[in-house]
Amino acid sequence: MPRAELVSSLPAGFLHHELTAQRAILNNSRLILALNKPLLMTYPSPSAHVVGEALLAPHVQKPRLDRIANWISNATHPPIIGILSAMIALLASARQDAWGWAAVYLGLAISVPVLYVVWLLWRGKIADPQLPDRQQRLKPYFVAIACAGAATWLLHAFQAPRLLQQVALANAVQSTMLYLLTLRWKVSAHCASAGGLAVLAGLTFGAGGLPFMAAVPLIGWARVRLKRHNLAQVIAGALLGVGVAWIVLR
Repeated sequence: MPRAELVSSLPAGFLHHELTAQRAILNNSRLILALNKPLLMTYPSPSAHVVGEALLAPHVQKPRLDRIANWISNATHPPIIGILSAMIALLASARQDAWGWAAVYLGLAISVPVLYVVWLLWRGKIADPQLPDRQQRLKPYFVAIACAGAATWLLHAFQAPRLLQQVALANAVQSTMLYLLTLRWKVSAHCASAGGLAVLAGLTFGAGGLPFMAAVPLIGWARVRLKRHNLAQVIAGALLGVGVAWIVLR
């Protein structure tokens, strides 16, 4: 039978279902081809030369001056300066119980604030233990004021070595001044601590304190180099530390 007569003899519904099935098969075939098409063909492939350069590119290091400034900044962190101040007061004392009182001062006035900052770092409250954000310094300063104040009262009440009492008082006053200034301005605590240490070393050792005095501008340079402070902030911090120490220790 001719094809035309065969098609005309089929029911209309059968032809409709047949066409629908063929269209579905065609659409499914197009979808399968689209899904199997490699996605990477839509992007240019990197050349072997580019890949080789990326693999062989040297690790970019910070400039040497930045690394030196970072080392100076870490080595002269205020808690480290606080330990050195207590050690100088300890060496200047002839009392047998000076070691015990130095341990009390370091445990209360230095260790507790440091542990608080470590706790903030562990909880994710801060990202840098040097607290570059001015607002993040306020709570640690408040803790430092409370701890230094408690240490000052304790050492005075139980007649600890006089110079250690003065160091504790200078710490409490300096922390209070830094807190008040930080409400508006980020004064350098590094330079404030270093300035106080320089005065303590000069009054205790005379000419032997010159290295501590020379360290103050070096620390200021490091803080400015690392862009943690500007020149005015490091000068203000150094003057604050020198002024408080001179008044309390004289």
